Formats: sequence, C-alpha cells, structure tokens
Amino acid sequence: MQQQLPTSIVLEKVEMEAQPIPPKMQIDDLPDYLGKVFHFKFHGQAMEYFGIWIVNIVLTIATLSLYAPWAKVRRLRYFYNNTEFFDRFFDFTGLPTRILMGRLIALSIWGFFAVAGYLEMSVAAFGGVVIYLALPWLLRATLRFRSRNSKFGNSRFYFDGKTSEAYKLFFLGLVITFFSWGIFFPVVIWFYKRYMIDHLYVGQLKFKLNNSWTDYMTATLMPIMIYIAIIFACSMFLVIGIASQTRMLLTSSGYLFGAALLFGIVFIIPLIHARIFITTWNSTTLGYSQFKTDCDQWRYAWIVASNWFVKILSVGLMTAWAEIRLYRYQVESLSIRLLDDPNKMRNIRQSDPNAIAEEISDIFDLDISL
Repeated sequence: MQQQLPTSIVLEKVEMEAQPIPPKMQIDDLPDYLGKVFHFKFHGQAMEYFGIWIVNIVLTIATLSLYAPWAKVRRLRYFYNNTEFFDRFFDFTGLPTRILMGRLIALSIWGFFAVAGYLEMSVAAFGGVVIYLALPWLLRATLRFRSRNSKFGNSRFYFDGKTSEAYKLFFLGLVITFFSWGIFFPVVIWFYKRYMIDHLYVGQLKFKLNNSWTDYMTATLMPIMIYIAIIFACSMFLVIGIASQTRMLLTSSGYLFGAALLFGIVFIIPLIHARIFITTWNSTTLGYSQFKTDCDQWRYAWIVASNWFVKILSVGLMTAWAEIRLYRYQVESLSIRLLDDPNKMRNIRQSDPNAIAEEISDIFDLDISL
C-alpha cells in the first residue's frame, strides 16, 4: 500500500514547482567596464603648484612653523584632488586645526629633548632611543590618520593594522638585520610594505601584496652587486694604469674610476627606489583587481637623480617642479585591470584618530609613505 504524503508537503512541492527558476546572469548583464584596464591620471601643473608651495614656505617661516598644518593640508589636497581614476578624484579631508594640536605636542617633545640634550648628552641619547622604539607606534598611528582622512570618490580609506604586529615585525627586522650584517635588510622593507598594504582598505575592498621577501632581495641587492662589479673592474683598470706608468692610461683609468663612483652616488639609490616601486605595485591587488605599472626603472632613476641636481642648482626654487615631475611619472605609470565595480563600494565604520603621530613623524623627519 502506497503511503500518502501530508497535504502541507504536497502543497509546498506544488508551489516550488510552480515558481519560475531565476535566469542565470549573462555576461551582457555585467558592466562593460569590468575586465578592462584603466590608467591613473594626474592633472596638476608645476606653475600652479609653485604658487601653493612658495606661499606655504613663506607663511610657515613667518609663523615659526605654526602654519605647517595648513601647508600640509593644502599640499595634500592639491595632489589628491588632481589625481584621477575611473572619472573619480581623490581627496584629503584632514582638518588643519586637529593637525595643529598634534604638531604642538610634537614640538613640545622635540623641544624638551633638544634643550635637555644640550644640557646633558645622556638625555639626548635617551630621547633618540625613545623615538626609535616608538617607530612602530608612529607607523601604525600615522597610517591610521592618513587613511582615515583620504578618500577616493565617496569611499574612505581604512587601515586596520595592530600596534602589536608592528612591534613584532620591528624587532624581528632588527634581529634579521643584525645577524645578517645588513645583507637581509630588504626583508625588513618587505615587512614594512606588507604591513602597510595588507591592512589597507578603500571602501570594503582590501589591498593585498602578493610577493615574497626574495623579490625585494632581488630588487635591492641586484643594483648594488652590479655597482660593486663595476667598481671592481674600474679599480683593476686603475691598477693597470698605475703599474704601466703610462700617463694616458693612468689619466683615462682615473676618469673612469671617478665616473663609476659618481654613477653609484647619483643612480644606485634612485635605481633601488625604482625597483622597489615596480616590485610593489606589480604585486598588489585591490579586491579582485590587479595593479600594474609600466614604470621604467632607468627613467625613474634619471628623474630622481636629475631632480636632485635641479634643486641644488636652483637653490631649492625648483622643488615644486621636481615634486610634480616625479609624482606625475609615478601616478601615470599605474593602471588597474578592473574586476570590482567602483559603483558598489561601501565605507567601513571607523573612529577618527588624532594627528599626534603624524606630526611627530614630520618633526623628526620620519618618512612614512607607500
């Protein structure tokens, strides 16, 4: 005898069979811009920025650096507001008055150690140790403040790195650097980049650094090894010139050795910076979207090195032009293969951190940037 199903189950089964199956999303339903490559653009001009830069310099000096927070906000807003991606612009929303409070506290700390250090050298040494040990806290707090006050379109950046992780990486980096006699210092650079990028969001989309410490070893040590090989070859040529006692050979080998030294001083550090820039951005993703840079390492190094010479020859008056020149090249070399819809970005709720760490970093000339 066949068992009959309860009436409720039969009715539910009939209703389920009667409901139409939702159609599968077709490729045509997706926005046509997904999967395409979009480039960053920078619209700033050197002469326009020079006006902002020179006013910032004059007013900062005239007010004994009290105008510095307004100068910082004007500078950041100019660069952010002129940076475009996907028809959206960036913005910096930090308030100068809040930054001023952080600067006053930072200046008080600096003034205390400066005066006390003048009277007693041990106090100056103690102050240096305190600032050094505070670096992980300064890094994390500065990144939180800068991220919280940075926007892309209507979406804010957000940094969720922990102070404990920053200190863990800091001391691990010290141990690695010390026991490797500095050879493995690029590992510390990888720690630093990974901590900054892996804890950064814009809206709900998370950044991710997808490389290893070996990539930074190659990026950093390769130019140094090439430079050492060039110096060694030039030294051998110089020795041959001295041994031969031929004036022409001795003179040419001396010029060659001097040119090799100058090449190292001028180009090696900018070349390392260029290779780190390329290694970082070619390995960074945002959500499912992939960053790429078409930056040429030699052109990047040339821009940095020539900027140094131009600023020296112009007694600093070409600083604004040099900043625009380098920033434009960095930004316009970047692109993203867009696989996440910018129109569906949401903000993450976050607190509003103070600017104390940001200003301490400025006062003590600590460069905390991506």
